[in-house]
Amino acid sequence: MSGQNTNCAYRYTVRRGDSFYLIAQRQGVQLRDLLEANPNIPPARLMVGDVLCVPYAKGADQPAGEQENACAHPPCASGNDQNSGSPGSGQSAYVCPANRRAVVQEGQTASDFQRRYNLSYHTLKTANAEKDLDALKGGDVLCIPEENFSCPVPAAVTLGQGDTLDSVADRYQLSVTQLLRANPCLAPNSFTAGAVIRLPD
Repeated sequence: MSGQNTNCAYRYTVRRGDSFYLIAQRQGVQLRDLLEANPNIPPARLMVGDVLCVPYAKGADQPAGEQENACAHPPCASGNDQNSGSPGSGQSAYVCPANRRAVVQEGQTASDFQRRYNLSYHTLKTANAEKDLDALKGGDVLCIPEENFSCPVPAAVTLGQGDTLDSVADRYQLSVTQLLRANPCLAPNSFTAGAVIRLPD
């Protein structure tokens, strides 16, 4: 990580298959600017887990493209922040910070984003109230909250040791999407021992 660079729009954690070029393309910044913002990381030695400083896009207040991870500067609000417009804050709708948005690629579904960011359907829907999550199209922009919003969970089935979202779906011959929709308060990683879930009708 560059460490001393304070002109970061947010921080990006390198994943398998990433390169400086691909990251710059996805995040909507110039490759040269990304390299200059991370002088301590040699491009040929980029490793999974490295944390990069993603600079602000030239001519814009916030970088374009897919955003992720905690931002370096406000506004980067959690689901429970009183100024975020999240449920319980006294405002009628969640206000999405500019640096918490992701662009939908062709063929992606709401459950893809739930699994990638570990978000409950309730959280994703609340943050994107104007979107039809059942009919996402390439180019749509979704708000990706940093944390799940609180939501009461209905009683039904208590999961046992070793249970996961996939194993429960297999056991009851359901799709992962059906289970996530039937349990809008649960994120994919919440399907673990002790969790109480509802099976779809």
